[in-house]
Amino acid sequence: MKRKNIFISGTNTEVGKTFVTLNIIKLLVFKGTKVNPYKPIETGCKEQLSELIPHDSMLFYKAINKRISLNQINPYRFLEPISPAAAIKRSRKKIYIKDYRKKLEDLPSGDITLIEGAGGLCSPLAPDGYNIDLIKRINAPTILVAKDEIGVINNVMLSINMLNKYKIKILAIVLNRKANSQPVGMNNYKEIKSLTKTPLIQILNKKHNNQKEFNKLIKLITA
Repeated sequence: MKRKNIFISGTNTEVGKTFVTLNIIKLLVFKGTKVNPYKPIETGCKEQLSELIPHDSMLFYKAINKRISLNQINPYRFLEPISPAAAIKRSRKKIYIKDYRKKLEDLPSGDITLIEGAGGLCSPLAPDGYNIDLIKRINAPTILVAKDEIGVINNVMLSINMLNKYKIKILAIVLNRKANSQPVGMNNYKEIKSLTKTPLIQILNKKHNNQKEFNKLIKLITA
């Protein structure tokens, strides 16, 4: 299998990017694929013995059985739960989009690199760019994760338009339903399906077995 980069982005923060990324990693590992997780920057880390421990990246690290180091998976981390660009500015460090790309290129060999962004496509990832700027710089096909709630159709269509503007390939849209119940008559899956030809995959919530849905994602990733 030719090594490829896949970017996991979202319509916003807290939409389920890490949940989706983690499940893809676990399934790829199970299938014998050598996957490199990469989360260039993580904020809101916990401090333990003068060391910052990143929550999401630690999950990825364990999921690949610690095959590559945590510092390779997540080279930049900050304590405060704020935007990466704001955290960089407050720390007075010089971290730019090119630095994320360089760390990505330094990862060991593998079949697939899964890159998880921070926040939505236009969330500031560094002083000189957004998530979408990094996606464009590394030319990575993208999986867009959206939270299944009121307003998601607008968020999805705006994100699709932004990705199209930057000429970024959209592999799939993952509609992640976190709530157990929804308003009567609301069917975001059906409505979004009618508005785009991009593959749309619905995940009901964390308590359900989404094996079939994640297998569909794996097929799109490895095609």
